[in-house]
Amino acid sequence: MLDSKIRGVWDSAMRPVGRALGATRVNPNAITVLGLIVHIWVAILIVQGRFVEAGFALILAAAFDAFDGAVAKARGMITKFGGFLDSTIDRLADALILLAIAWRFTEAAGPAEQELRWVAIAALVALVAGFLVSYVRARAEALGFECKVGIAERAERVILLIAGLIFTYILPIAVALLAVLASVTVLQRIFHVRAQAGREE
Repeated sequence: MLDSKIRGVWDSAMRPVGRALGATRVNPNAITVLGLIVHIWVAILIVQGRFVEAGFALILAAAFDAFDGAVAKARGMITKFGGFLDSTIDRLADALILLAIAWRFTEAAGPAEQELRWVAIAALVALVAGFLVSYVRARAEALGFECKVGIAERAERVILLIAGLIFTYILPIAVALLAVLASVTVLQRIFHVRAQAGREE
């Protein structure tokens, strides 16, 4: 939802950043991989219970996620493989963060987390639903349908996680909300494609 509303403004804002980074001759795919490394760092911080640090590190990871596309556009290096790699690493990054949260609230739980074990289940639901959000769109577009709808695309989900980690007291609520919103988005996309298929038939 947020992506479709601010895409034009965001691309304009990132253009000078992409030109500046592109001047260093850095490869956009290398930026994508570096972003994954930062996500691994975020996951380690979460498992250690260092949520606030993890939140700020996730902001850095999100920046890498934005920079790779900006550099690719600035250097005229937009490729099918680059898009494939970016999407694949996005899914892996999401899994790292949510699995780390699930682990923290189960196996690595301290006294403060013992009463919040349900957060681990919510994190796993959010993980599955988040994967389905991407899968449903990919499958729909492969069949020729438009599927860019939904209340919680990846941008919204990342913002929610950052807020939950930095303001630690709302992390359980943020994870639960993430699970609900991602699930709703899956249903929105399914019904959106169903409507298009109905018109065709």
